[in-house]
Amino acid sequence: MKKLGEGGFSEVWLVEDTSAQLTLVLKVFLPTAQLDESGIEMFRQEFALVYNLNHPNLLKYTYFGVCVGHPYLVMPYYNSGSAEDLLGNCSERKAWQFLHDVSSGLACMHEHQPPIIHQDIKPANVLLDGNSYIITDFGISSNVKHMLGESAEGKSTVQGTRPYMPPEKFQRNQMPLVASDIWALGASLYEMLTGRLPFGGKGGEAQLAGEEVPPLPANYSDDLKEVIMQCLAPVPGNRPFATDLERFAAEHLAQISYTPSSIHTSNGPYNSSSIHISGQYPANSSSHAQSPKSKKLPVKGIIIGACVAVVVLLVVLFSVRGKKSHQAYDEAMGFYQRGVQTYQQGMDNTQGQLERFKHALVLFDSAQACQNTEFQEVYTDSINIIRGNIHDYCLAEAKENLPGAFLENGLRENVLNYLKLAKLINDDSEVNTLIDSIQYIYIPED
Repeated sequence: MKKLGEGGFSEVWLVEDTSAQLTLVLKVFLPTAQLDESGIEMFRQEFALVYNLNHPNLLKYTYFGVCVGHPYLVMPYYNSGSAEDLLGNCSERKAWQFLHDVSSGLACMHEHQPPIIHQDIKPANVLLDGNSYIITDFGISSNVKHMLGESAEGKSTVQGTRPYMPPEKFQRNQMPLVASDIWALGASLYEMLTGRLPFGGKGGEAQLAGEEVPPLPANYSDDLKEVIMQCLAPVPGNRPFATDLERFAAEHLAQISYTPSSIHTSNGPYNSSSIHISGQYPANSSSHAQSPKSKKLPVKGIIIGACVAVVVLLVVLFSVRGKKSHQAYDEAMGFYQRGVQTYQQGMDNTQGQLERFKHALVLFDSAQACQNTEFQEVYTDSINIIRGNIHDYCLAEAKENLPGAFLENGLRENVLNYLKLAKLINDDSEVNTLIDSIQYIYIPED
């Protein structure tokens, strides 16, 4: 019927299903190029993940197909516009509803196994449906994005829209993080309240240069402004989880009163929160912090669990020492403590486990990058122990599920993810052999 828009790799059309007399949206990938069979198979595997997502705040794709080398998606048509129509004209309640619905949809994606990271959250990708908000344009991983870029003859393969990209996206060799979606959500909400982006077209790169988030309008509540500031934290580990944001927004929408007991603060250079939202890697454990439900540790994890207890004891013993005057020591300790906390969360929870392990490794790298001799002398051995524990756990998990990985696409991808993380820590022959043994298996559709 008409073209609705186009991007680097796709065109979006308003179409009519003549048999069912329905108005739908058709998204065609690579309209000027074609994919080979391996590329089409990669597409099929990627979208098999999102087809199984069923959530009221996620756009439900109704069909995926390929026509002469061109993958395409069919999806419902929403004629009420997008959140972009509310920029600069957003009430307090609409802001909380937007936060609730988008974080709820992201929570479903982030808790999926393996986690699905949107990588391009922005108002234009959040559709209006009455009083609800629907996330669209998700399901394309970095690998598929790179493949599309090569097929489109040199098109940009940057995943995301620059003004909504967090600081870590401007650093080299950065893996996709669920926390990056949270920063983009904060930037989107900031834009809805003010009509402008927090850092203009520079995005999170401005934070790497030391710029602060500009103040928000005074006519919005302190809680709403604090949530946005937490989402825009420059360090990924200081941002809330989507599940925490969903819960906090739901409390506001239900007009639940807040008491002093529901507020906590942390002192020092890493002020993680002044409201009842736990950061992705909280600096201190708290009875107020909400964490995912724990699972019973498997037998193979008991020894590792004992190591965790020793590490935690070391953290407690050394934290009672007087405050160090050297800033590098304080920064290294902040990263280290968050790394230990995140590692523990990964050991205690199956949901998002690999993401937590990856974040823990990043935090440990950040701690050691502070180059403080006093810190290195005390904590290097502990960091190496935890790195080894993560490697051993991932290897054991992969071996346990290896037989099924030869038969099931989804399980094979999960096993490969564990092996690839183990490879990052220790590029040994056993891990490489296991990766090679399952990486190129082809399973016919029948």
